[in-house]
Amino acid sequence: MSAVFSVLHVCTGNICRSPMSERILDGLTGEEVYNHGAGISSYHEGDAMSADSARELEDRGFESAGHLARHIDRAQVEGSDLILVATAVHREYIAERFPEAVDRTFLVRQFGRIVEDLLKRRGDGAQPESAAVLPGGDAVARGRALVALADERRGDHPEDDLSDPWGLSRAVYSQIADQLEDALQPVAEALEGRA
Repeated sequence: MSAVFSVLHVCTGNICRSPMSERILDGLTGEEVYNHGAGISSYHEGDAMSADSARELEDRGFESAGHLARHIDRAQVEGSDLILVATAVHREYIAERFPEAVDRTFLVRQFGRIVEDLLKRRGDGAQPESAAVLPGGDAVARGRALVALADERRGDHPEDDLSDPWGLSRAVYSQIADQLEDALQPVAEALEGRA
């Protein structure tokens, strides 16, 4: 297998938001994209994802089995081309402990909006901007170009946190999954070269 584009999904305990984010993007992309997750807290390390997260994924046609929560470590960060976090607090955690990764760390909803803007067709009917700035070929080249471009544009888009559904109703989990699908669909299109 050729090189893969590695995406690390991060939340607090790695049992609710980041597993949903990881599994949704994994279900939308092929083998050239490797999705994995971690939490900034070790409290739930080794635990399965929350039952409501798993049910939400299954109801949407995404895989939920086999997840075990992990605590974030340097090897995961260094081995990742893109780090998608749930909140500004998670981004700050990465910035404090792994400052070399700040330029490739984004709030998941912000990153999705940046990519969505890149994929939109211009008003004159011309190709979307992504066609001019993202290389063809493999997901690694497209993904790294996408991350660099997103880093330049992060200030143009709001940093909306992804609320923590832990202990809340299934409706809240559903809302979080909706927000993740909205954010990750354009990311998958760009990585897979479908844009």
